[in-house]
Formats: sequence, C-alpha cells, structure tokens
Amino acid sequence: MQRVASNMRSNWCGAVASGATGILFALSFVATPVKFMAPNVAIADLLAVGRVTFRASFAVELVMLVIMLVLARGRARYLIVLAGTILAMQWLALMPSLDARTLAVMVGDPPPPSPLHIYWIAADILRLGIYAGVAVLSFKGACRTSH
Repeated sequence: MQRVASNMRSNWCGAVASGATGILFALSFVATPVKFMAPNVAIADLLAVGRVTFRASFAVELVMLVIMLVLARGRARYLIVLAGTILAMQWLALMPSLDARTLAVMVGDPPPPSPLHIYWIAADILRLGIYAGVAVLSFKGACRTSH
C-alpha cells in the first residue's frame, strides 16, 4: 500500500511538473513573442496585456511549485527549491526594473537598450529545464518503485 501511495505522489508530481513545463514554455516562448506580431494593436496595449499575463502566470506557477514541493521526494525536491529560488530572483531583482521599463514605453518614453530581458529569458530557460527534469525524475521514480 505504501508503494502505491509513493507511486501516486511521484506520478502527480510528474504531472504537475509537466504542466509547469508546458505553461512556462507556452507563455514565455510562444504567447509573449507572438502577441507582438498582432497587426493594428498598439504596443502600449500589448504591454498592458503582458503585465497582467505575467502576474497571473506568476501566481499559477507559485501554486504549482508548492504542490510539487509537497509531492516531490529526493533530488526532485532540491530542483523544485532551485526553481523557486530562480523565480523569486526574477521577481525581486529583475521585475521591478523590467516593469519600470514597460511603463516608460507605455507612456511613450522608451528607455535605452538593456540586457534585463536576456537575463529574464535565461532564467526562464533554466526553470524550463528544471521542471522537465522534475517530471522525468518523478515519473522515473514511480516506474522504479512499481517493479
């Protein structure tokens, strides 16, 4: 019975990690760049939508991180803490400056180029890899304990 419960926890953790991988990829690497291809939509409007989207996705990702942390075991748990640390760093160290830049563009005063978006994208790529790794470790753990 304990093995079944452990398998269920691992499978659920893998499922949530897979969901987090998909959501992060879809929002950061598909929806965000593609929205700027929309014709006849003002940049200020696109940026306003982006601000709301980023805050909503942050809240969803936090909930998923907590669920994974509760379900995960072993190395997967350390990876989840690492992903949470990266996410916190993004929101505490990068987002205030990125948000100020966004607001400046929205009022017609674009700031000079900055590497902040590259740092954000690099952190997203790291989190993407971590979530995929958690999914693999979780499903692998469930397979290992079922034999």
